[in-house]
Amino acid sequence: MANFETNKIMKGNPVPKNYQVELSNWRKYPYNSWSFVNVRNLIPTAQIPVKPNSKPNFISKFKSFDDLKIKHKEKNLFLKDIFKKCDTDAFLVMHKGKLIFEYFDNFTKKSTSHIIFSISKSLTSLLFGIIQKKYKINLNSQVCHYIPELTNTAYKNASIRNVLDMNVSSDFIEDYSGEAEIFKKYRASTGWDVIEEDIDDVPQGLYEFLSSMPSSLNNLPHGTKYHYCSPHSDLLGWIIERICDEKYYNILSELLFLPAGLKDDANVTLDKWGASRSAGGISISPYDLLTLSELVRCYGSNGKNQIIPESWIDDFINFKDNKCYLNQEKLERFPNGNYRSKWYQTGFKDNEFCAIGIHGQNIWINPKKELTIIRMSSASDPINIKTEELMFSVFKEISNSL
Repeated sequence: MANFETNKIMKGNPVPKNYQVELSNWRKYPYNSWSFVNVRNLIPTAQIPVKPNSKPNFISKFKSFDDLKIKHKEKNLFLKDIFKKCDTDAFLVMHKGKLIFEYFDNFTKKSTSHIIFSISKSLTSLLFGIIQKKYKINLNSQVCHYIPELTNTAYKNASIRNVLDMNVSSDFIEDYSGEAEIFKKYRASTGWDVIEEDIDDVPQGLYEFLSSMPSSLNNLPHGTKYHYCSPHSDLLGWIIERICDEKYYNILSELLFLPAGLKDDANVTLDKWGASRSAGGISISPYDLLTLSELVRCYGSNGKNQIIPESWIDDFINFKDNKCYLNQEKLERFPNGNYRSKWYQTGFKDNEFCAIGIHGQNIWINPKKELTIIRMSSASDPINIKTEELMFSVFKEISNSL
């Protein structure tokens, strides 16, 4: 957009028309650089209680990566140029428990809450791992045991394990282009999008949408094929609420955020009836996301307490059976990898594993190098495989430099 000044977004009394952010454009570039750290101004949210504290959770010992060249597809690029190219808002590197590099841009600072989209799924999985141990949940239990309202949907006979691993058989279409009607209904039901006039029977809320999830037309059994479907992770949040008889955001606070020592403002988006978007609606600060990511690298222990069961993390890092993951429509990301409990195994040589959200959100962990990286961005494209591959090269070169 020629002559567009990003720092003028939502400034003024009144705000000029071309600098206004609303539901129709909040995920569009360049408005997203503002909206991704101001979600609560656009969509109803609930606070995830934390305990504010000015003392950092980690020691900083900074080093410069200004001259680090990234080798990618026969080209050498400077790291700082890649940050700009990829619309990076925050980039943090932790090595052996010390923060060694940080970068911030646009409207994001170390304590700014920034939406993390599908990394929310990975945090919801961590929470479920805690609940599974606390309540002795059998992961092979059927979803309808907890949510009987789903008996006549795609979730009939599906297990919690199927939900965790994205191999429920359904007719849902995850379409970030916004063309698929079922995806439009999904986004509208969460309160994320304006309801289009030409769409009939839009569900009145997220749980009503989940209660109408269509079964697969080919009658493929659950557990046969990896099929990425964000609503499954919203369903996991609903199951958590049924098990604990409490709101998702309060459970997330009590069992994960507070024990982990998170301290900056955090929130999650809600539908019109107060259902949490546990699949993609969490906003959290860069420093707090790094704290959680490092906790995962350390197998759920912060050195004082075991917050997340070690066995839960060990399973999604090292589970070997990837038949379902390889059996997908278009395998582009991690052709030797896997998807387990809402975390990706990369299949790379150092057993790296990660969490990924649209518009350029990453948790990247290299256990062999004791390396944890987080990235928050406001990229224009929801998914761009070429940009992802470039960032994987960034993670690799940073690892090689240590």
